[in-house]
This record gives sequence, C-alpha cells and structure tokens, in this order.
Amino acid sequence: MNEQVAVMNDQGLAEICRLLERDDMLISPDTIWLSSRPGFYGHLLALEAIAVSRQRALDILCPDCGTESMRPQPYSAPASQPYRGHCPECGWVDLTNEQAHYWQVQPAKLAKWLSVALGLAPRYTVETVVDNVLWRLGEMEHRRRRHTVFFARRLNAMSEQVVAKLTQLVAPGAEVIITSDDPASLVGTALGDRLLIPLRAIAHIRKAGLVIENLEAYLTRPAPVQESAETSLRLMHTQRVALIDGQAIDLSPQVYLFLKILEDVDGDEVHKRHIAEGLGLEPGATFRTADIFKRHKQIYTTFVDKDDKGHYWLKPDFLILERG
Repeated sequence: MNEQVAVMNDQGLAEICRLLERDDMLISPDTIWLSSRPGFYGHLLALEAIAVSRQRALDILCPDCGTESMRPQPYSAPASQPYRGHCPECGWVDLTNEQAHYWQVQPAKLAKWLSVALGLAPRYTVETVVDNVLWRLGEMEHRRRRHTVFFARRLNAMSEQVVAKLTQLVAPGAEVIITSDDPASLVGTALGDRLLIPLRAIAHIRKAGLVIENLEAYLTRPAPVQESAETSLRLMHTQRVALIDGQAIDLSPQVYLFLKILEDVDGDEVHKRHIAEGLGLEPGATFRTADIFKRHKQIYTTFVDKDDKGHYWLKPDFLILERG
C-alpha cells in the first residue's frame, strides 16, 4: 500500500465515523463533487465503505458552473445520463446517478466488516439489536473470559434504549462495545461505565474490509478510576464497587443485591419484605441491615435511607450517576 492510499484510508475511517454519528448518515452530492477531494470519496466508494443511496437530492449546484442551483430530474433519452437538471446559466445539464443522489455510509456493512476482522464470521451472524444503532457481532474469549461484542453508533441519543437491550443480552462487565462515538462524551450517561472502544483506535481500512489492531489493550487494562472526590454507584454493576470520596469499596454479593433492588425502582420506597424476597430469603423471613452491611456500614449510611415502617430507598443524590 502506498502512502497516499494509507492516508486516504485513515482519513476515510475518520469521515465514516463522523457520518455514522449523523442522524441521516448522508453526504450531499455537492460535498462530493464540489469539494477539493472528489477522488477521496471515489476511493471510499470503490472500497464499498460508502455507497450511492436511493435518495435523490432535492437541489444541487450545477456541476458545470458551480454557482447556480438545479433540481435533478429523471431523464430517459437515448445515450443520455439517467438524470438532468436545468441551470439558469448553462441550460440543461446531464447528470450521472452519483451526481443526482445522496451518498451514504452503511453501518450494517461496517458491522459485517468488523465481524470478519474479529474472526467472528462465519461462526456468528451479525444481529440487529436496536435498529440502525446497535448490532451484536458475536462472542469472543480473552484470557478465559467470554465477551459479547457489539458495534454501535449514536449512543448519546439512544443510551437508555441500548442499556435496556444490553441488560437482556449480556452480563454486566462482559460486553465489548465498539463505537463510532467518542466514549468520553458518554461519561455520566447510562452507558458511562460500560466498556466502550472507539472504532478509530482499533480499526484500519484495508482493501474492501477492516483490520483490527490493539483490541487486547482495552480488554486487559480496564480504565482506572480517576483520582477524584466522586461518591456514586456508577461502577456498581461493572466493577462491583461503590465510590466514596474517590475510593473504590468492594461490594459483597448481598450488599450488591440490596442496592440493586433499590436502584431498580428509581428512588421509590421498597418494603423490607420485598427486599427479603429479592435477597432470596425464605418466604416470611426477615433480616437485619446491620448484618447485611456488617462490613459496609459506610456504604449503608452514604447511599441508603429508611423510615420507621420498614421502607428503604436510595438517597436522591445518587439516582442519576448510578444508573447504567
């Protein structure tokens, strides 16, 4: 591969990620033909990284003069292009399919490319989980731990829906989400504590497909908790810890279940008999919070509140960050 092609491939992946984060994922024909690099987009088209869509542009700039607008119209005269448009300056101008239609990125094709590059195809079939947003690529094992791999776009706009689907498909902490989004922009959302890997950091375009490099770095070295004074349950599901003044405190299985029962009702009160059922205690059995939180008193006093009627709830300050 010569240097010019390598540069176009690198810039091409950046452009693909940018388009994936757009709602419509479309490129105007004017962007292609009146830009300084039509050859760049032609290169991506030849690789099938982008495609000419079926959606005809409403208005384009005249390809001859580049100043007047015209509307592409179907044209079926012999030996002519399939479209033409009328320019006030140039008259009737023949238009190719590529000049008359929007171009688009194809996320489903990229999901298949990723599946092949990761060695998941043909053992696994790419499945759409959230239409045009989330795809399940398959499962892979790393250091005796099994991961379910996903490809995603526009997570910022769909974080709650994506989390709901992930909960059904994969155990917390076992997901690997390769995304066109910037993981830093998802901090504080429902996906903030999931393993999010930026597509550009691990993928390279090669011929008609992708090559994956350095994925292992994300699987073997989870991002450390930044030094801060954060107090939250943000890492409760993925790392089984609570943060108090920036310190990560391990949660026992019973404490985790207790907190999860309260989390699932979004701040509402839960009576202790329902908590007992959720903890798997015998019907009619009760419990003492002092026993459950025997070694976690600080967690109990920080995150949990109660009344004298046997109701418990998460303190309101921790109902946003801890979701996800």
